[in-house]
Amino acid sequence: MIILFFGWLSGFAQNADTLAVRTDSISAAQNIEFLYQLLLERTEDRLSEALELGDGNNEEAYEDLIEDYLFYLENPININSDEVIHLAEIGLLSTFQLEALQKYRRQFGDFLFMDELLMLDGFSESTVAVISPLVYFGKSEKSKELERPSIRTMLTRGQHQVTMNYAEKFGSTADDDYLGSPRKIQLKYTYHYKQKLRVGIAMEKDAGEPFFFGKLGDSIQDIVRQYRNPGFDFYGAHCYVSDIKITDGETGALIVKDLALGDYQLSFGQGLTLWSGMSYGKASGGSSPMKRASGIRPKASSSEGKFFRGAATTMKYRDFYATAFYSSRKVDATVSLADSLDDPVLISALQETGYHRTINELSKRNTIRQQVFGGHLCYASSNLEIGYTMYHLRLSAPLELKPSKYNKYYFQGDRLTNMGLDFRWLLRDLVFFGELARSSNGAMAGLIGMTVKPRGYINFSLSYRNYAKDYQNLLNGAFGESSRGQGEEGVYLGLQCALLPGWDLLAYCDYFRLTWLTSQVYNPSWGQEYSLKVSHQISKTASMQLRFKSKTKMKNSVDEHVFSHYPVFYTKRSLNFQISYSITESLTFSDKASYSHYFNDDGANSRGYLLCHDIAYKPPNRPFAFTFRYALFSSDDYNSRVSVYENDVLGAFSIPSLSGAGQRVYLLGKLRLFNSLSLYSRLGITVINGETKTDVKLEIIWKS
Repeated sequence: MIILFFGWLSGFAQNADTLAVRTDSISAAQNIEFLYQLLLERTEDRLSEALELGDGNNEEAYEDLIEDYLFYLENPININSDEVIHLAEIGLLSTFQLEALQKYRRQFGDFLFMDELLMLDGFSESTVAVISPLVYFGKSEKSKELERPSIRTMLTRGQHQVTMNYAEKFGSTADDDYLGSPRKIQLKYTYHYKQKLRVGIAMEKDAGEPFFFGKLGDSIQDIVRQYRNPGFDFYGAHCYVSDIKITDGETGALIVKDLALGDYQLSFGQGLTLWSGMSYGKASGGSSPMKRASGIRPKASSSEGKFFRGAATTMKYRDFYATAFYSSRKVDATVSLADSLDDPVLISALQETGYHRTINELSKRNTIRQQVFGGHLCYASSNLEIGYTMYHLRLSAPLELKPSKYNKYYFQGDRLTNMGLDFRWLLRDLVFFGELARSSNGAMAGLIGMTVKPRGYINFSLSYRNYAKDYQNLLNGAFGESSRGQGEEGVYLGLQCALLPGWDLLAYCDYFRLTWLTSQVYNPSWGQEYSLKVSHQISKTASMQLRFKSKTKMKNSVDEHVFSHYPVFYTKRSLNFQISYSITESLTFSDKASYSHYFNDDGANSRGYLLCHDIAYKPPNRPFAFTFRYALFSSDDYNSRVSVYENDVLGAFSIPSLSGAGQRVYLLGKLRLFNSLSLYSRLGITVINGETKTDVKLEIIWKS
């Protein structure tokens, strides 16, 4: 066991021609795991905020983004090609940075080495460090014919990968109430040929879900078999093809930009009309809340939230894009049983957790069918994008929520149509963006904004959003405070600048008003949020970061002496400091300190803190490495809990919330057994108020 935990991470070496044009620091690492952890650490703020805003803090919702990270790590993007737009789609480049990169290429030709990027407006050392693992410096593809590989080539010269994940937590009494074991098991197979073809299947059993039914009683088995068969609880498959030329013409070629079969994700505009998969929050793209939609993307993860199952394609002719899609899949819902054969079946609630651990949760599994079909038309030049999205959603049974003031304006029925018009206009050092959406009941939602870059080292943003309280949409990912994307009005201000060489500042403030009731406050309410982050690259081997965040909102009072609920303000503030420094080429230390303070008008006042020290030992050109953490934390209650990013096995992302008083220790390791087989493992122990909890993860990856 000790040997397992002291070995682990693979040397997924890149092709020799790719490594030759990567940066020195990347070449020294020569393994995907190192690059992956670097990328997650550099984008920790973006991912942690998105996780905090997610439904139920479900980490699986961000598995698709992590899949993209790993895909581009192993299939780096030619920075001298149009594919560089993918870096903006996954949130690693802003609009101005992308434009600066493309403008440089138009004026001076191809980039030859990484340090050239530092000469571009808006490119700091930290920006280059983030994107460097994902790019290489190939020849310009402007004058080259679009590759048209044969089907045989794509099916025989690609790369196979099989990944098995096992995770289990010990010490939780809640597991006793579940039908299955506390083990989480995930199995994936993927195949890809460059960036042209991606095929895969994914299977998963969450902790608490039954796999074999033998240990269940006969009567329980009969009930469980009504809802599912033995084996994994979730199965998914995808096939994705991109950039295939169909015909040539005198004025341009007709290209299949994207073609997806099976499971896929869709995102258009600013997310007000249609957006599935990961949706970033307020600290997503530097100082600007502007989203960069990716259109059709394959869904390679096992997440069970919003996604599509069917077919979708995007055709490109010159600067025009046309997308059509159809999806039909079963979704979880609470169904109200009919009193008689003449009464219709009704849905009282839609479920998106993906958990089926109890009889009650199983009874909601795949109970109704959801069909979605529609399209997107877009004109996109180098400085102007205009798009129109329209789709229709059908449920196999009407949604009829429990009567309440909170649900008064939420969608009810079995059919919903949404449409929206979006735009992005780049005018030298100014970019305008926005989207106007409408639901079938006539309600509107709109967002408009601009980002200004008066100098290469500074940019600031201003945006305004207004979502009607009766705007209805089940498939949006709108920027804002409310997860429903309705009943909200707000103004956002953001600033990003380089104070001095090696110093970066990111700040934003958001003032919002919720125009209708929410689950936490039974009155219209308002609030505000502030954030300030200062980063400093001390040297090539050392960096530090300081971040302050404060959010004030309203919620129902919990005063027991008052008969009816009334709104009160609550505020949570946090301060985080981090410093990382390399002792040797193989040894890196990192120290973090976090402080949180929560108080409200009811008199609650609680505080929390965390201190941790990380040791990462990753010797170059060795088949093993490990990372160790020791952390002390204390919080008066759950309101003042502290969250901290943790290194995890390849393809996973973890930011646990810690409350109470205790210690947290984990050891992460890798071992490369052969060139094609690698093992990853993590052992974590948490002691809170004298109670010990243990979590174990094991991952096996085979590649050919």
